[in-house]
Amino acid sequence: MKKTLAALAVTATLAQPAAAVTFPALTTIYVGSGVSDQSTSATAFHCSNVSGVTVGLRFLLLNSAGAVADFHTNNNIVHGRTYTVVTRETGVFGEDFSFPGPLIREGAVNIEATNSAVFCTAKVVDPAADIPTGFTLPLVRVNPHPGTVE
Repeated sequence: MKKTLAALAVTATLAQPAAAVTFPALTTIYVGSGVSDQSTSATAFHCSNVSGVTVGLRFLLLNSAGAVADFHTNNNIVHGRTYTVVTRETGVFGEDFSFPGPLIREGAVNIEATNSAVFCTAKVVDPAADIPTGFTLPLVRVNPHPGTVE
């Protein structure tokens, strides 16, 4: 019985997720291409903080030529919170921040954080729809959280 409990304790210890990496400054965690902000499309970014601490997030939007279209920074994303940023207000999401569009017809996003334990998704949607209609915008993870595969 003692050997079984000891083995379970060792297994549980090894199965714990890796500790988050705290970055000294805002650091790129995701890059995505295909951001759209037009009368018939909006791009929504959802980022969830599971780090155990308050983190900073920045969303940097680039136009198709690579120039900065706009950015938004919030340094007070508490643990467990999902923060939603959109290129224009939508009928389906409860946005925390909406850029004063229209900004870009097509472009890219650079999402930065102060901790690796922030996970994000992106969608291009019809801003007028009151049900989710659109498609997922693939994001590429940069500076991954230890022990994860995306």
